[in-house]
Amino acid sequence: MEDNKFTRTLWILGPYLWPQGQRRLRLRVICALFCLAIAKLANVFVPLILGRAVDSLSNLETTPNLFFGIPLAIILAYGFTRWTSSAFAEIRDALFAKVSQNAIRQISLKVFQHLHALSLKFHLDRQTGALNRFIERGTRAIQFLLSYVVFNVFPTIIEIFLVCGILWYNFGIEYALVTAVTIGLYVWLTFTITKWRIRIRRKMNDADNEASTRSVDSLLNFETVKYFNNETHESTRINSALKTYEINATKSRESLAILNIAQAAIVISGIVIMLIMSALDIKNGIITVGAFVAINAYLLQLWMPLNMLGTVYREIQQSLVDMENMFTLLDEDPDIVDTPHALPINITDGIVRFSNVSFAYQKDRMILSDINLEVRNSQTLAIVGSTGAGKSTLSRLLFRFYEVNNGMILIDGQDISKVTQKSVRQAIGIVPQDTVLFNDTIYYNISYGDPTASSEAIYAAARTARIHDFVSQLPNGYHTRVGERGLKLSGGEKQRVAIARALLKNPKVLFFDEATSALDSNTEKEIQDNLKELSKNRTTLIVAHRLSTIVHADQILVLDQGTIIESGTHRALLNFDGKYSAMWKEQEAGIKKTKIQLA
Repeated sequence: MEDNKFTRTLWILGPYLWPQGQRRLRLRVICALFCLAIAKLANVFVPLILGRAVDSLSNLETTPNLFFGIPLAIILAYGFTRWTSSAFAEIRDALFAKVSQNAIRQISLKVFQHLHALSLKFHLDRQTGALNRFIERGTRAIQFLLSYVVFNVFPTIIEIFLVCGILWYNFGIEYALVTAVTIGLYVWLTFTITKWRIRIRRKMNDADNEASTRSVDSLLNFETVKYFNNETHESTRINSALKTYEINATKSRESLAILNIAQAAIVISGIVIMLIMSALDIKNGIITVGAFVAINAYLLQLWMPLNMLGTVYREIQQSLVDMENMFTLLDEDPDIVDTPHALPINITDGIVRFSNVSFAYQKDRMILSDINLEVRNSQTLAIVGSTGAGKSTLSRLLFRFYEVNNGMILIDGQDISKVTQKSVRQAIGIVPQDTVLFNDTIYYNISYGDPTASSEAIYAAARTARIHDFVSQLPNGYHTRVGERGLKLSGGEKQRVAIARALLKNPKVLFFDEATSALDSNTEKEIQDNLKELSKNRTTLIVAHRLSTIVHADQILVLDQGTIIESGTHRALLNFDGKYSAMWKEQEAGIKKTKIQLA
């Protein structure tokens, strides 16, 4: 299982290590590998030169080419070789930094774009806080793997073989065997204990995700928490997740201590055995004191990559866990996809027609059943009904957030399931019931309808939405930040920003989903007057709860349990004296009651 994940990781990262069409990045990779080779070769020769220097110092009387009474050339060679190893390692990292950062940016962008390509159903089922944690930890894991696996793990393995070969050639096979056995035991122990630690890491990640999700959810619903005095309840929920994380984080640190102690015991045992062997060989005149120093230097030099190898292996396993979560996002397939060779929709009039449309979020619960409607250019179609009747579902189907189970939705006679989603959404402007704004300026949120629009067009859309005067009176004007999800604005102000944003898009089809529900009566009337004017050249659909906002509609549909039970103009439906008439009388009675209470 772990091998499969590692192989898959390398398969995904591989193209980013040798970027196609990026000659400069490929040149950096080549230069970095060259620097790596120089650094490792210099590192391998350092102990040999040190040993030679020790032998020269032990026999100054017989040592040729002395400067100032010492073997200066060998000492300088030792210093230069050490500097070469360090300097080329730094140059290697500097050269590869651009490659690794480009890879991180490209992969992060790929995940981000994939998330936006997924269907609405996926995002409704997932929690944003957990998704962010997956991406953050996955990105850090990629950075670690690129930095250490490529230029530390593989080169360290090569260095170990080189050192074993040098020890065998210069001092005997027994030295190479002791080194190989020590390393083998070290790697086996590291792998065994780390697999145990991975299970603890998974529990840590789960607890961390849960704590992050609960924290984000609680802060996004700050007002609701305050309304119900549930600060203590929220703290208890967070503390529960944090406590689970604390327990597993402690276990993780304790298991790390066990691993480090066991690793140190194996490596130090190998060093002691090698030093005893070399001391006996010195006594028997087989090797010199310089060789003893060289062997000790090789062991100490291997200790660093061995210690790093253990750490890197642990980090690799942890990174694979982190990347596993992120890569599962890439495994998600969108529910809604364009058909092969789908073309952009060609809209001239914007005639919208639902033909025998049926839809259900779940198979056992039908939301819409056999819906037939048509609205033409410059006409306004209003849709009313009780909560849960399926009104807002119509907008989701029109935007192709979901596919219909039966029937067709057509715009200018073109089935929207046969054309590109992007072109359909480009042709429709929507003002949703739950207006969510970006944590940016008012100007940015309005311009989101058309990021290429001029300032004059943005101000014109704001005037039409009756928000320009309000914004102009703010200290920072259009540069006022609206806060998380627009919380610094009132419900009515947010809806007016949303209306301006939709109008700036200049679509052929406008869809208002309870778009004026949070507006005061005067502002609502002003916007309604403007919408009448705008609808002359557009197809307009309105989902409404307040019936007073749709009396001007060319046609009104009454939905009940997913079916159309009445249709007609406001006057015709009142005369019919059915569901619509009852809803109108109920709202009128409520308005009169409110006026009496206020009086």
